[in-house]
Amino acid sequence: MGNMHYILMGDVVSSKDYDSQTLQKQLDNITESCNNALRDDLLSPYTITLGDEFQGIPNSLLTAIRTLFYYEEECLRQNLNFKLHYVVHYGKIETEINPEIAYEMMGPGLTQARELLGSKKRDRKRFQFLLDNTVLTQQLNRLFEVMDSIIRSWKMDDYQLILDMINNDNNAEVGEKHGKNRDQIWKRRKTLMVHEYNLIKESIVTSTEHL
Repeated sequence: MGNMHYILMGDVVSSKDYDSQTLQKQLDNITESCNNALRDDLLSPYTITLGDEFQGIPNSLLTAIRTLFYYEEECLRQNLNFKLHYVVHYGKIETEINPEIAYEMMGPGLTQARELLGSKKRDRKRFQFLLDNTVLTQQLNRLFEVMDSIIRSWKMDDYQLILDMINNDNNAEVGEKHGKNRDQIWKRRKTLMVHEYNLIKESIVTSTEHL
């Protein structure tokens, strides 16, 4: 079991709809930022393998979960207008883990993760888990599908406000930053379902912390 690892891969949804050079630069920026933030918890750092795809080897399921939230919230922070698909798979890597860059590694786990990521099914979800625990796989797929429905309802004009509300539950403080009063922030928090997003996030992180 020593060569079983969590594998995380991602790509840009409908990447052909965006300018390729701009898209690659934006994806580079998010990926570099994530690697810096999670450096101590990555066996192999997230690496862009093609212009719109990346992969890496987190040291645990919790680190994989934190990666997903990091990428999603960094998209808010940087006001990016694209979405990402993700696959988190627990599978076999037969070669040594490359601690410098996620290249030159092989194994059925990587192959299966790539097949999942490249699936053209019409009902493909943005977040896909395939783990060794069937119940946990189903639960995470369900929770992230609910969370994604909240994220997809958000508009770019609200990204900075949403990010501040995610990180600060004091409506008065958030309102002062955005030129609104406490009641206005309370209403926006309710309409944008930021509290529900945080509840799902906390539930997912808590349930995977001790695995």
